[in-house]
Amino acid sequence: MRYFWYTLLATTLLALGSCESRKTIPDDELADIFHDAVLVNAYIGNQHFRLDSMNIYEPIFEKYGYTTEDVRYTISSFLRRKSANLSDVVDDMIKSIEQEYDLLKIEVAKLDTIDDVAKRVGYRRIMNDTTHIEIKSKRDTAKLRHKIEFQGAGEYSLGATFSIDKNDKSRGRRMTLRKMLRDSSMQTVYSTSMSYREDGFATGKVTISERDAENIIGMELYFDDFSQVSKKMSKEYPRPKVSKMTIKSIVVDYTPTLEKCIEDLYEQQLGIRIFADTLIRSIEKQDIPESKDSNDIKE
Repeated sequence: MRYFWYTLLATTLLALGSCESRKTIPDDELADIFHDAVLVNAYIGNQHFRLDSMNIYEPIFEKYGYTTEDVRYTISSFLRRKSANLSDVVDDMIKSIEQEYDLLKIEVAKLDTIDDVAKRVGYRRIMNDTTHIEIKSKRDTAKLRHKIEFQGAGEYSLGATFSIDKNDKSRGRRMTLRKMLRDSSMQTVYSTSMSYREDGFATGKVTISERDAENIIGMELYFDDFSQVSKKMSKEYPRPKVSKMTIKSIVVDYTPTLEKCIEDLYEQQLGIRIFADTLIRSIEKQDIPESKDSNDIKE
């Protein structure tokens, strides 16, 4: 570990060029300069810039009130000072970076925890239909469509269990989630195949963005979609006049966007919100005249 920092430090010093001696920099400030230089090296390396084409260190030296010549002179002076050891300065720099790294990990962990808690608070089940819905005739086919109340932007998790009549030899049936747009048109958002088993199941996840949500007014789950079946397959395995099946359960879970979840969590912890943000902002933009009521309390 220490060898790595020595190598990196040497690379930094080579980039400074040769200049005349100036003043000596105290060890603690030199450690801070090394600290900033290492962070700059890491950033520049990640961005694939050429170090020899940029004067990247001078601003660091100026920040602490020194010049390139001061840094070179201080480094070279360690070779002449018996009581000083450059490795001690490097060790202080390493400890500083490691402490910052540990603190950063803690803060990142806190943010991850807040995100997880916010999502759990925002999560809700918007459909949980466990009544067995049987489709036996044409008049039952309307039951193959189920409206889902649109909640807005976020993630929708779908799940359904069903059984299809064993005499049904068709292929390509799918469970499809459709969105109804403001112009009353319908568009497929997600679809998945429906297995031909006694206890079939279909699942899926759909994410609706804030931009898409602005144009959506409703959603529908459809259990008899053959729109993706090829002509060849439809001839070989024709669609039945009536899709006889039993829908055993339908579950739809919704989680708002992370930003909305965090906002809701904040308001929940803050308590009851008396005024909307728009009202507060409008009040702040105007001068409020003093009340003429003599009973008003003035500060």
